[in-house]
Amino acid sequence: MTMVPLQHQDEKTVIAAELHVDPGLALLLPRGAAEQLQAAPIELNDDVLTVAMLEPNDVFVIDELQRITGRRVRPMGIAHAEFRQLMVRIYQGAQAPEEEGLFTAQGARSNVIMLGSSATASADAPAVLLLNEVLQQAINQRASDIHIEPYETQCLVRFRVDGVLYDFLPMTPDQHIPLLSRVKILANIDIAEHRLPLDGRFTIQLLGKRWDVRVSTVPTQHGEKAVLRILPKDAATLSLEELGMLERERRLFEGIISKPYGMLLVTGPTGSGKTTTLYTALRAMDTVGRNVITIEDPVEYELPRVTQIQAHSKIGLNFATALRHVLRQDPDVVMVGEIRDGETLGMAVQAALTGHFVFSTLHCNDSASAATRATDMGLEPFLFTSSVVGVIAQRLVRKICPHCRLSERMPEPLKQRLGIQDPNVSIYRGKGCRDCRHTGYRGRTGVYELLPMSEPVRTAIQERRNATEIRRVAMQNGMTALREDALRKVLSGVTTLEEVLRAVYLDN
Repeated sequence: MTMVPLQHQDEKTVIAAELHVDPGLALLLPRGAAEQLQAAPIELNDDVLTVAMLEPNDVFVIDELQRITGRRVRPMGIAHAEFRQLMVRIYQGAQAPEEEGLFTAQGARSNVIMLGSSATASADAPAVLLLNEVLQQAINQRASDIHIEPYETQCLVRFRVDGVLYDFLPMTPDQHIPLLSRVKILANIDIAEHRLPLDGRFTIQLLGKRWDVRVSTVPTQHGEKAVLRILPKDAATLSLEELGMLERERRLFEGIISKPYGMLLVTGPTGSGKTTTLYTALRAMDTVGRNVITIEDPVEYELPRVTQIQAHSKIGLNFATALRHVLRQDPDVVMVGEIRDGETLGMAVQAALTGHFVFSTLHCNDSASAATRATDMGLEPFLFTSSVVGVIAQRLVRKICPHCRLSERMPEPLKQRLGIQDPNVSIYRGKGCRDCRHTGYRGRTGVYELLPMSEPVRTAIQERRNATEIRRVAMQNGMTALREDALRKVLSGVTTLEEVLRAVYLDN
C-alpha cells in the first residue's frame, strides 16, 4: 500500500553545512539508491524520514523512497552542489558498498562484488547482507540460476541446481522490495521502473574466482520477479571425455573438428549444454596457429587467444551483420552463437564453403531434423550437404551421486520393454545423502547423437526426405541415437531411467 508523502515547504531548501548528519541513515537508504534517485536522507523522527531531493516534487521518486525505506518521506529541496556535499558527509562514515571494498576499482565505478570479504562488515544494510548470503550459497551449491519470486503471502528464493529448481529461502513480502532494489542497483537497472521487463548484469568474486551474474526482471501480479543467471568467468576446461561422449562418438567428434573447413551444428533445446560443447571444441583446437573468432549473445565464458564479439541486435549488430564483418578479419575458425534466420544460415554456409571452419547451434529436436530445419529456412539441400560435416544432438541428464549410489535388479517388465535379455542386469539409483542434498543426483552429463555426413545421408538429404527417413538411413550407417546413448548410461550406472525419461524422448 502506497504511503502518502508529507508536504514540504517549497521556499525552504537544505544547506548541507548547517545539518547534523547521522551516518546511520546510510543503512536505511543505500548509496546506490540515493545516487539513482538523487535523494539523501538527513533526519529520522519516529516513522518520518526527511530527505533532501534535487526534485522534491517528484512523486514517483518519493513513492520509491517509501518503498525502499519503509518510512513516510518528508521531501525538502536542495541545490546540486549542496547535494554532492551532503552525500559525501552522509556516506563517508558508513561507506557505500562499492567504496568499502565490495567493488574493485575499474574506472569511475566497478560492478565486481567481492563476496566473503571483510569489507562486507556488519554495518551493511540488511538487504546487502541478505543478497550476499544468497549469492554465496548459490555458488557453494553449484546453482546456475537464482529465482526471486514474489507472492501474496511470501517471497521465495529458489536455486536451479543440475537443471532442477528447489526452494532455498522463504521470506516475508516486505523483504522482497529491499532485496530486489539491491539487485537492481548492482545491475545498473532503474530501480524506479516496475512496469517493464528489464535486464542488467554485474560480476561477483569469491575466493579468487569470478562469476558473471545476468539479471532479468519482469513485472508480476505481486511485484517484480528477478532471475539471476550465474556464469563462471573462468570456467574450468572440460575435456571431451568429461562431456560424457562415449569413445566411438568422441573419436568421430575429434575427427570432425580437425577438418580444415566445413560446418558443425549442435542442436537441442534451451539448456541442453550446446554452448558448453562448442566451447570445449574450441579449447581442443589450436588457437595459437589459427585466428579464432566467436559471435555470441551473450559472451558466456572468456577464452584465451580467442576474439569474442558480443552481438547487440538493438543497435543493428546481429549475428548476420557481425559475421559479414568477421569474415574480413582473416578468420580460420568462426563460432556463431546461434543460427536464427536464413540470412545468418546462408552466410555461415558460404563461410564454410570458402575455407573456414564454422561452429554454430540450431534449435531442433535431433540431428536428422537439422537438414529439414535448414531447408525450411530457405537453404538448398545441396548447400547443406556440401558445407555441413557433422550434426550433434544432445541433452543433459543428472548423474547419480557417487557417494550414495545403489544397485538393484531391473524389473522384468522393464527388461521386456527395453528388449534386454540378460537376466542379471542391474540398474542404479542414488539413495540420497548430504553431498547431494538428499536428491540422489550430483552433477550432470551429456547424452549425445552424432550424425556424420556420410554419402548415404547426403543422398537422403538431397532427395529431400523427411527427418524420419534421414534418421533411419543414418542409423543403418552406424549412428548411435539419443535413445541408445541414454540407455547405455543407465545400464552403466551413470544416470537413472527416471532421469532419462525426463530429459530424453524414448520412442520405439
